[in-house]
Amino acid sequence: MNDMRLTERVVTETAKMTARGVQVHYGTNHALKDVDVDILDKTVTAFIGPSGCGKSTFLRCLNRMNDTVASARVTGRIEMDGQDIYDPRVDPVQLRAKVGMVFQKPNPFPKSIYDNVAYGPKIHGLSRNKAELDEIVETSLKKAALWNEVKDRLTAPGTGLSGGQQQRLCIARAVATSPEVLLMDEPCSALDPIATAQVEELIDELRAQFSVVIVTHSMQQAARVSQRTAFFHLGHLVEYGETGHIFTNPSDPRTEAYITGRIG
Repeated sequence: MNDMRLTERVVTETAKMTARGVQVHYGTNHALKDVDVDILDKTVTAFIGPSGCGKSTFLRCLNRMNDTVASARVTGRIEMDGQDIYDPRVDPVQLRAKVGMVFQKPNPFPKSIYDNVAYGPKIHGLSRNKAELDEIVETSLKKAALWNEVKDRLTAPGTGLSGGQQQRLCIARAVATSPEVLLMDEPCSALDPIATAQVEELIDELRAQFSVVIVTHSMQQAARVSQRTAFFHLGHLVEYGETGHIFTNPSDPRTEAYITGRIG
């Protein structure tokens, strides 16, 4: 029990985002029930659990993507740096510049590699001239470990890249607006093992600059890339803690049953 209290104290001190009593309904479907969690700064947090357990639903709460679903209703409180992100005065578009998102399937825009990365900085007015925009594009592609592969063909369409390169382009696009949190919804599920390893390595590097939250079906991936793990089951956050602890000494029998393959 002392360990748990210690963990909670550390979490509270360095939380980037906090969620308290979060509930999500899609029409009459109660998809997420009373979730409390702290997302740490400069840390990779993995959300694991069986299909339909609420992990992607909760991820989408963190940048108000559920606002785009007509039947969705989100209650409770989610804060970033102490500010309620659901406050009516918060512009969801501006929030999504600060809380970037990378989706399951690589989805580059039907534009050039350059324009894919430049799109966000342009619409948010983050550069004053072409030279500044060039610098943002180059820096973002370097952060996504893609620069050396595409620097000589920036005018080529982003859709012409391989799957793994497309996903890294989407990561470059997400980091180009200088976000503070990066959300990734199963970013490797459409990739081959080599591309998956490259993206996992990249996630580890991005942790130095961002809070990264990753939804993954792969427990091995969660164990490899995250420092904190949250286990969701049937709309409940069952357990949350240090990744090694969750995988080797879970507190809840449901977590142990999932990790050992008895549920899921």
